[in-house]
Amino acid sequence: MNKGILIGAAIFAVAAVAGWGAMSMLTENDTPTERAALVSEGGGTGEAVSSSDLAPLGAYAGTVTESGGFTGDVLEGDADAPVTIIEYASLTCPHCATFHERIYKPLKADYIDTGKVKFIYRDFPLNNPAIAASIIARCGGKDRYTAFIDLFMDQQDRWTRAEDWMGELQNMAKIGGLNPDKINACLQDKALGQSVIDRYRAGSETFQVTSTPTVLVDGKKYEGEMSPTALSAFIDGKL
Repeated sequence: MNKGILIGAAIFAVAAVAGWGAMSMLTENDTPTERAALVSEGGGTGEAVSSSDLAPLGAYAGTVTESGGFTGDVLEGDADAPVTIIEYASLTCPHCATFHERIYKPLKADYIDTGKVKFIYRDFPLNNPAIAASIIARCGGKDRYTAFIDLFMDQQDRWTRAEDWMGELQNMAKIGGLNPDKINACLQDKALGQSVIDRYRAGSETFQVTSTPTVLVDGKKYEGEMSPTALSAFIDGKL
């Protein structure tokens, strides 16, 4: 049995406290409609989520929560770059890990770091371990967020296939300076956990994201071939 889709005790406790218990039941086998329904039913805080704030075409500033976690976007590249790319991804999605290695990394070297593209990664967790990983990545704060995303994507097979996936996440998080007490504080942080779920809802509502990875180029879904060559040619046509 793959424990990657089971409810870990720590995450279930966070879900109950934060009011997003239905999301903790998600698995990657659920249909997009089922996932959207679960989030709609169980992901709310009792207050309306502003999709225009949580899913803008630019970087959402966010806040720093009680545990020190960061709820906003991290913009990579020049803020004045002519092209904006937003990726919605789940840290447990194999296709997202492939995208990260084969497309994002060349894109970063050739377009993001050279000032042609500004890039924003957004959480769209598809199951319990992905929620945990997203929270832990945000636990390190704004300055370490993208480094944790890189680490969890690069080592996805290691921790998602582990019998104790939470233990593996904690071991990996130590590399980034997070100790177990800090991680537990973040996992019990209602505002931090809710921010991940709200971002999922906002992506669904604003951009009709139903699968991962979903790539938006200047606010529109990129429907072309997912290869470095094809995406580069598309970007070049917009420069």
